[in-house]
Amino acid sequence: MSVQGDHVTSRPSPEDRDDRGLWQVALGAVLAVLAPLAGFLGGSMQGSSGTAVDVDPLLAWLIGGLAVGGIGVVIACLGGLRWHRSNRHRHLSQ
Repeated sequence: MSVQGDHVTSRPSPEDRDDRGLWQVALGAVLAVLAPLAGFLGGSMQGSSGTAVDVDPLLAWLIGGLAVGGIGVVIACLGGLRWHRSNRHRHLSQ
């Protein structure tokens, strides 16, 4: 609720919103999408080793990109929980 002049409105004003966690969601989602692509690109630029004994650079870069992308998913999920909890708490306290 917000007070405007002499009357009270039931809609929250923009000042009542809490954006904690929103940037974590955005940055985590971007990281989750771009990291595997960057890993695949890095592995493609590195090329193949040509031997069966060594780890193929394409595989190593892609697994690294997937790991970083997984970290991005965790960051986005934690940011989403933080954003939901802060807005839920504010909504329930009104």
